[in-house]
Amino acid sequence: MTVGFFSGLIVTILIVGASLLGLSFARKWHNKTDLEPQHEITDPYSQIVAMLFAVLIGFMVADAMQRFTVARQTVQQEASSLGNVFRLANGLPEKNCHELRELCAQYAHEVIVDEWPMLAQKQDSAKAWKIYKELWADCTEYEPSTQRQSNAQNQLLEAMMSLGDSRRLRVEALHAGLPAALWVVLVIGGIATIVFTYFFAARSMKVQVVMVGIVSLVVCLNLFLLATYDDPFSGDVTVTPSAFETQLKLFRLEGYEGNLKP
Repeated sequence: MTVGFFSGLIVTILIVGASLLGLSFARKWHNKTDLEPQHEITDPYSQIVAMLFAVLIGFMVADAMQRFTVARQTVQQEASSLGNVFRLANGLPEKNCHELRELCAQYAHEVIVDEWPMLAQKQDSAKAWKIYKELWADCTEYEPSTQRQSNAQNQLLEAMMSLGDSRRLRVEALHAGLPAALWVVLVIGGIATIVFTYFFAARSMKVQVVMVGIVSLVVCLNLFLLATYDDPFSGDVTVTPSAFETQLKLFRLEGYEGNLKP
């Protein structure tokens, strides 16, 4: 689920307003004198509901933040492996070195310019996959004639395996978000937590309005945090292609003379 800052803010304001409106209806249904004698019963039940919801959403948020961190590390590893391929190509003959370095630059450019915007739509670039296959072909079909070239090819294959693993993990991360069924469970849990605050009667209505508002705000903020980190490639908080942009800059510093523009 992708939620931007402004859309999240609007939804939060609406939910807090709805929770306060619900409080006013609840007070009309049961006045303070009806609720006060029930506090001994409602208090432990509300603690159970709040605790279960807090534990549930806490685990969900922690898992989402971990997946976000792993996705960022995966992107960094993919870009680093691509840089290793570019540099190890120096151990090949000039023609092969130039072709391999050209493919590395094209791959980085394609990922930055074309594939990254597609990630927000949970899609990947067919052109990037094509360049990736060409990289593999150049590394595997080359026949070394010296020990130095043979050593370079072995290192290239290791770098390509790391690149391939990281790319596959990045693409798989597009579909690792929470399923709709779990979002339904979390929303229902949040509503139940807010509704339980209606079964308490503070001496001051103003104090209870503030308390209900804070509870509903905290619930919304946690759900917003979960939605923000659930998809690492869309929304206001995202994994950026900066690692690939850095590699392109390094390619140029190390002698690449192509005209690609990220």
